[in-house]
Amino acid sequence: MKVQKLKPEEIFGLVLGGVLSLIMSRLSFKTSDVLHFSNQIVVWVNIGLIVFFIILGHYIVSRKVIDEKKRTEDIIGLKSNLLGFFLWLIVIIIATLLNIEINKTTITTGGYVIILLIYLYMEKREVKTQNIMQIN
Repeated sequence: MKVQKLKPEEIFGLVLGGVLSLIMSRLSFKTSDVLHFSNQIVVWVNIGLIVFFIILGHYIVSRKVIDEKKRTEDIIGLKSNLLGFFLWLIVIIIATLLNIEINKTTITTGGYVIILLIYLYMEKREVKTQNIMQIN
């Protein structure tokens, strides 16, 4: 197994993403108090965007110093996280409107499973695209 050493920019980007995630979490709690959102929605907004912000911080800070493969992985990660986040948010909103209570573990697991499945699909599609480009 090959261990990759992260560049200082990458480490700073990951830390920046963590800080952005914490800021988003604090803002989410403040707006949920004002707007009286359901607890299920607040839980998913706080937990569902953690990975997105970490990848975003990494991409913003280190996109100029990382290779093309890592940059593509970051972009696929950002896209799959946003798509999966909003798909699961719709499910949570529908469940809230139907007065269906979902526990925090199920909210987190379900959302991240959807994000993972979307990520794997997008990654597989990207590999096929690269293979086609190499053939041409």
